[in-house]
Amino acid sequence: MEDLTDRDKSILGAIIREYVETGEPVGSRIIARKYLYALSPATIRNVMADLEETGLLYQPHVSAGRIPTPEGFRCYLNDIMEVQALPRTDKTMISRHMTHKTGDIRETLMKASELLSRISQNASIVILPKFDTFFFKRVDFIRLDEARVMVVLVSRSGMVYNHIVYGEDLTQHKLDQYTNYLNEAYADLTIQEMRDKLVREMSSEKARFDIIVRQALDMGMTALKGVEDKPDIFIQGKQAVFNKPELSDLDRLREVVNAFEDKGRIVRILNRVLDIPGVSVLLGEEMEHIGMDNFSMVASGYYRQDIPLGSLGVIGPIRMDYSRVIPLVGYMARVLSDLLEDM
Repeated sequence: MEDLTDRDKSILGAIIREYVETGEPVGSRIIARKYLYALSPATIRNVMADLEETGLLYQPHVSAGRIPTPEGFRCYLNDIMEVQALPRTDKTMISRHMTHKTGDIRETLMKASELLSRISQNASIVILPKFDTFFFKRVDFIRLDEARVMVVLVSRSGMVYNHIVYGEDLTQHKLDQYTNYLNEAYADLTIQEMRDKLVREMSSEKARFDIIVRQALDMGMTALKGVEDKPDIFIQGKQAVFNKPELSDLDRLREVVNAFEDKGRIVRILNRVLDIPGVSVLLGEEMEHIGMDNFSMVASGYYRQDIPLGSLGVIGPIRMDYSRVIPLVGYMARVLSDLLEDM
């Protein structure tokens, strides 16, 4: 890649811009006529042949123009493309919709996913924060019968998690005592910090000599053990991807539909970006062969005080307009990080 001349890069960049716009193999004449007026089609053809030898372009058949390979797109992203500023209209749309007034955290993140898809005209993916990362606001214990108690956990952001625990028969009065103790002692900790503090206090002097405290701690531990911390995920705009010309072949469409259904692998791919600052672009085989080898993902983590909470991304055909999607994903990640600072 480092052997490319400025002329090579100009021609490769022009080919990719044309391919992103049309989705069709690109010939030398269109490049000479539309992008590089000072070069002849013959000169451009020679450079295109050299770029094909280096693996940056390929020719689907003899009489066709060239198509960029994933390696060609990677070279374009690293050395050629100029990232645009996100248009003010897009920033205004995001600012208008992404406020604390949108409701609880799920509503906020669903709105982020919708906006990413609408603006990018591709599919969007947002992985919700794990419940462990939320600040604890209160817990309520509700007696259902002699063996079952409903646990209702509420985070400071309004996120609600409820589940049923089984055990000895407890009166509602007793449950209210446990509720009052835990809400007073554990407010404003994250769920994980609450877990850690419960473990420490179980062996404290107070827990040994105060039966109510001991039972409240036991109930708190039981309540948190039942919390499933599997990542939740929003995927919006799949139809925008299914309508792309690349998926006119039914077998390819079926592969991509199956890939979107494999949420576990998508979560794993997206979470790879959490330890990488800024916006990452995954191309072709970097998508772990989930049936999207000709697709790409532009992704970023979002954070609270440098602690990763979740990740988000845009997924679509490899001929995505990266100069526009990269700043979009970066801006949305910053907006979410700011909104969730106090969640």
